[in-house]
Amino acid sequence: MVLTPHLIVGAAIGARIQSLGLIVILGILSHFILDKLPHWDYSNNGISNFRKTRNFKALTLDLFKITVDGTIGITIVALLVWHAGLFFDSKNLVFVFIGMLSSTLPDIFLVFVFLFLSQKKSGKIMNFHHRFLHCKKEGRRITFLNLATQILVIFLSIFLFFF
Repeated sequence: MVLTPHLIVGAAIGARIQSLGLIVILGILSHFILDKLPHWDYSNNGISNFRKTRNFKALTLDLFKITVDGTIGITIVALLVWHAGLFFDSKNLVFVFIGMLSSTLPDIFLVFVFLFLSQKKSGKIMNFHHRFLHCKKEGRRITFLNLATQILVIFLSIFLFFF
């Protein structure tokens, strides 16, 4: 799943739950649930193969895509927070931020695994991640199902953010 749905789901969890521990648990759990849904992913393995290939172009391209995707997600959440009147409510703003952070923690962890662990260890973690934690229908090509699932998650999360 691309980063934007994870961020918006995490923000919705943070907006609705008033317990930091529960927000973190639900945020991480939501990440794994979303990754089990059919989805499209734009990564070209620039991060996961960097230690082996030292291909800075592929790494930079992946990081650029992640940056754009994250900026879109954060912008949507900022608009939701502004529209809900939470900008000046520091307590709820912290909950929203913790929800966003916790819902992306598994992917943040994977980036560090790829960049700092040996190829053998990172390969084992990646194999487990894709075999057990990801949807079998995930693809590099955009299909109706892969894109529709992510759009539906975004709209449901926006609805839950307010109600």
